[in-house]
Amino acid sequence: MRVLFLINDAFGIGGTIKTTFNLGAALAARGHDVEVLSTVRPRDVPHLRADPAIRLMSLIETRAGHPDHEPDGRGRGEPARVYPRSDVRAAGYDRFVERRYRAFLRRSDADVVIATRPGLIAYTAAFAPRRMVRIGQEHLTRGAHRKALRQLMPKHIGKLDAFVTVSERDAADYRAHLSLRRTRLLHIPNGVPEPGVPPSHGRAKLVVAAGRLIPSKRYDVLVRAFAKVVAERPDWTLRVYGLGKETAVLRELVLELGLHNHVRLMGPVTPIEPEWAKAAIAAVSADKESFGITLVEAMRSGVPVVSTDARWGPGEILRDGEDGLLTPVGDPDALGDALLRVINDDELRRSMAAAALANSARYDPAPIAERYEELFHELARGKRRWRRPRPMTVLGPAPSVTDPVLDWDGVAPLPEGVSWQPDGPGVFRLVRDDGTPVQAGRRDTRALLDGPVGARIQLPFRGPDGVLGMRVWDREVYAEVGDVDADSEGVHVAGRLFGAHFEDASLEARDGEQIMPLRIVTDGAGFRGSVGALPPGMWELWLRPAAGAEPVRLGRFRDDIVDKRAAFVLPSVRIDGVALQPAYTASNEFSIRART
Repeated sequence: MRVLFLINDAFGIGGTIKTTFNLGAALAARGHDVEVLSTVRPRDVPHLRADPAIRLMSLIETRAGHPDHEPDGRGRGEPARVYPRSDVRAAGYDRFVERRYRAFLRRSDADVVIATRPGLIAYTAAFAPRRMVRIGQEHLTRGAHRKALRQLMPKHIGKLDAFVTVSERDAADYRAHLSLRRTRLLHIPNGVPEPGVPPSHGRAKLVVAAGRLIPSKRYDVLVRAFAKVVAERPDWTLRVYGLGKETAVLRELVLELGLHNHVRLMGPVTPIEPEWAKAAIAAVSADKESFGITLVEAMRSGVPVVSTDARWGPGEILRDGEDGLLTPVGDPDALGDALLRVINDDELRRSMAAAALANSARYDPAPIAERYEELFHELARGKRRWRRPRPMTVLGPAPSVTDPVLDWDGVAPLPEGVSWQPDGPGVFRLVRDDGTPVQAGRRDTRALLDGPVGARIQLPFRGPDGVLGMRVWDREVYAEVGDVDADSEGVHVAGRLFGAHFEDASLEARDGEQIMPLRIVTDGAGFRGSVGALPPGMWELWLRPAAGAEPVRLGRFRDDIVDKRAAFVLPSVRIDGVALQPAYTASNEFSIRART
């Protein structure tokens, strides 16, 4: 069959995008022709990679000045007639978009159309011919929608052949509030593939969370819970992956609680699977989860999960006490206690990790796709035969989307036909012999968690265009920054020297030709420097290990974090009317900005 998915934006990062691509790939593997139609195209290459077997298309180019952008198209700015105004994405749907959808669906040659949000369900009900199997998916929950949308959607859902929720509890909630005569209402969970990297070894003292930084995910609860963890186990670190409007709030909270040396805000990373595999524990703090894809992703990487018992998904995924722990929603003390229970019991952590890996196999996309396939065939009975129409021309993604990807950890030899191309100081792009950039796959850099061995560091990363890049540092001596603190006396930097020994060491701050000597104390390979009052400017910190030795720029290089600027939340202090703000540069060197 030809299966068509409708999605608002396939080019971002989110659970709906990921699960659509996962299900699409599994259906394609079973012999179906799979298309994904994104309403908008805000970039050439999706953040989340689609299987090459999926045809990714778009209706509307959103970038002003792009050759495909149509700012004066018929219906631009006119209110949509079908798309529900109570859908949170309604602002992006006008009469121009609506006309495009009507024309596309009426001319589509799809056998099955699957709409992934309420407004697109309304379009499917209104515009998709009855010859198609018409399915709506609920990727949130009934209760998560605005009241006006909950009241409106039954008339659209009632015109579909099937409506699928991702949790049984949400399906039961819909059954209690909907009276459907012809639409089949059922629950099919999301599919999550094997991560493609080895499971976590569980040795890293690392808790990982991932998802959009939005209010419902309650990362404030997690950060407060981790303050309780740090009070007892300061050797553990929390990493939060994702981006959203709560980013600034969380940064402030990290500083307020004094957790800047223990919490990293990593930003969006794709694919996320190698990051789960670095963790010893995964944490979920949401107050509502329609499914909980991050729970399953972590479990498929052999990582136990400590989660709030949010409506609806976590309680259906986790087996409390076996592969993870469930805690009350919105309770940082309970979440902190649960994290400490797993942190402090090595045997419990190991047994939960093994159970998580085994139990999560039930969410493999193959059996999930089989359930959808059975639904397609069941619903297709009685549909009349039809002559395939001529499809409407739509926008496609960049050709690179279908290029093969390279999974590389920065250590293994590059495959034949791939080489490095300089792309700036210490930065390279990987290209094929014909000059074609190599698309980034999984970068499993967990070996760098304990610090690289030797003087050369190679850290692969995914560029904004999806290309595989590499950061390289090759130095005989590293002055590696560790904890950074600030108080009324100034900024204090602790660190460790690699590749040399201390003998009458000195530390100084430089801003152009200005040089300010600083206080330094050494102990074995460790050092601690302090920065007091500084004139305004951007000051670099340089360490001279011994009298007569070449000075070394302070920085943080010997780990797996490509760009420290966003990940590290550093405290500031004001001295003599000048604010001192420590920060990392694009090349991960350490500086202090002094401003009046």
